[in-house]
Amino acid sequence: MVEISVEKRLKSFTLSVDFRVEKREYLTVIGRSGAGKSTLAKILAGVEKADLGSIRLNGEEISQLPPERRRISYLPQGSSLFPHMTVLENLLFPLKVKGKKDFSAVIELSEKFRIDGILTRKPREISGGEAQRVALARALLSEPEVIVLDEPLNQLDFFTKVELVKELKGLKGKTTVIHVTHDPLEVMELSDRVLLLERGKVSFLGSWRELLERGEGELPSTIRKFFLSL
Repeated sequence: MVEISVEKRLKSFTLSVDFRVEKREYLTVIGRSGAGKSTLAKILAGVEKADLGSIRLNGEEISQLPPERRRISYLPQGSSLFPHMTVLENLLFPLKVKGKKDFSAVIELSEKFRIDGILTRKPREISGGEAQRVALARALLSEPEVIVLDEPLNQLDFFTKVELVKELKGLKGKTTVIHVTHDPLEVMELSDRVLLLERGKVSFLGSWRELLERGEGELPSTIRKFFLSL
């Protein structure tokens, strides 16, 4: 379980949230641009510091720990791969950091994510979809208790996005995921619960169907129309 109660002063408002994510829950975080979604993701990962508050993982306070000790894998927007390393070297990196010598998991995940044919290539030599598959596989190889995804499929074409949504669905029930997105497809297909962030405040936390029942003002009209057409 992750318990988040933090505040951080931003340019035009204060990010102030208090919620918890259950173990192995898949939570999507939505909201308009500038609502504080990416800042929240960075605070959870330790990339940014909150001004006040705490983050507890399974009862342990981790807000003062550096990112590498939080047991949280963070995938930022855009490429997160080491450009000077091959795909294989990127995958091996979290295992080597932990001093592990059994690399069988790399072979298993390479096959699962269909990247076993590009292991010798550098990130600049692979497609965006392949890069995101590599990044997700590497995140899992670090054996995190929580994965934080900040719009991981944002720059991909529709067909690649659909494929990767299927891969992400494989994480449900296996690890705790906090997934920032603005895409209704990802919300509908992946969410156990949805957190709606508005100007730094949690205005809703529940299923996406419950969110739709709250009325026109709760979602941007384009997203609402998309959901209602399903």
